[in-house]
Amino acid sequence: MTRRPVRRRKSTRALPVLAGLLLASALLRLGDPAAIAGLRDLLDTGRAHAADTPGGDVDELDTVLTALKEREAALDAREAALDERAAVIAEGEAALAAQLAEIEAAEARLRDLVKMADKASEQDLTRLAAVYENMKPAEAGPLFEKMPPAFAAGFLSLMRPETSAAIMARVTPDAAYAISVVLAGRNAKNPPIDAATGEQE
Repeated sequence: MTRRPVRRRKSTRALPVLAGLLLASALLRLGDPAAIAGLRDLLDTGRAHAADTPGGDVDELDTVLTALKEREAALDAREAALDERAAVIAEGEAALAAQLAEIEAAEARLRDLVKMADKASEQDLTRLAAVYENMKPAEAGPLFEKMPPAFAAGFLSLMRPETSAAIMARVTPDAAYAISVVLAGRNAKNPPIDAATGEQE
């Protein structure tokens, strides 16, 4: 009876190493730092094992090792790109924070300047009202008649009532009416004053 020649199977000693490398490759796709470190060990083990492996398995192992090395290089490049992008974003955030701080400081200075200007304007108006108040009503009357009613009412509200009344007596009825309307409108927004206490109710 003739026996058929038995075909020898190629050595399978490389299979455990290949399995480990494929597992490491899968973990690399997830970006596992431990897998990256383990892959380097597996690559060294694979190279040492390839020397004792039959020719066909050696070629296959070299192909896998090359692919894994390329994968590792690509991941390293991607990680470097992400680190660079994170650095650019952090730098941009720092610059934006600095700009916001400068804007807030400028706004604070502007508010202070506006307060100073308002205070200076109020003081100027008070001094000018005092000048008009010390004038004779016959001299102040024509000046107030030429002023816009709202402007004249603002000065009169800063004066003593008797002085305001004397000046109002020196303007025309039309001007006095217009000024009175402005003063009445301003007072309508404020609570009435108690005649007994002099305080707002």
